[in-house]
Amino acid sequence: MATCGSCFWCIVWLVVLLCIGWPLGIALGGLYGLFSPLTTCLGLDRLSDVLLEGANLGRTCANNMRHSKPLC
Repeated sequence: MATCGSCFWCIVWLVVLLCIGWPLGIALGGLYGLFSPLTTCLGLDRLSDVLLEGANLGRTCANNMRHSKPLC
């Protein structure tokens, strides 16, 4: 059975996912799609990695919500 604290963190992660995770994930995913073909030609490996990590922000929020992980 879920404790009150775990339900609280699930709700917090849901709010973070809806307000920050999805909008940033969509925007950074689009930028990743634009810059990923250029990584080999122009040496944008670090930028590509950062954009991919940002595109996976929604997945990270959902995983933390599923495990009721605290923000700090």
